[in-house]
Amino acid sequence: MAPTKIRGALNMCFQLAITIGIFAANLVNYGTSKINGGYCWRISLALAAVPAIIMLAGTLFLPDTPNSLIERGHKEKAKAMLQKITGVTNVDEELQDLVDASEASKQVKHPWANILEKKYRPQLVMSIAIPLFQQFTGINIIMFYAPVLFKTLGFGDDASLMSAVISGLVNVIATFVSIATVDKFGRRALFLEGGTQMFICQVTKQGSY
Repeated sequence: MAPTKIRGALNMCFQLAITIGIFAANLVNYGTSKINGGYCWRISLALAAVPAIIMLAGTLFLPDTPNSLIERGHKEKAKAMLQKITGVTNVDEELQDLVDASEASKQVKHPWANILEKKYRPQLVMSIAIPLFQQFTGINIIMFYAPVLFKTLGFGDDASLMSAVISGLVNVIATFVSIATVDKFGRRALFLEGGTQMFICQVTKQGSY
């Protein structure tokens, strides 16, 4: 449903939502740490229900995509949705492309077996390897347990929480940079650039011990 010119940027809005959520959680943790009585962590956990409720309410207004409507046989509704998305009334060519793609997908036999074929092996390997090795870098541990890690480095309670806030802010800013550049340079270029930075940081980190 995303316009072609900003498709990459809109696709990365999912990542932006994640980074803003992490940053907001760090701010909440820092703010609730000032509450006396020993129940600050309960407030911090309870506030996580707020974005969950917002997301649940948002799904009630989320429209179907033209692809989904075509798959379910609602061609006219798909045409109306395409007109709404594109802002033009003549969408017959785009609609026919979606119909043809839907019909072609129905002709595929044994899709799970096909993906194991040799010609699809590079895509299959990369789709598994990229998220797998991303987890091996340990970034999730750093983001989830940042205050604890900073405390092990000698930071005080407040300083460790504030350091986590700063890390979350840097994460948000980096995501905005990616959104601003992804449609200009392409996702592959950003992937290679980010991978290079990660490699340099990992080598530097190991060399510092």
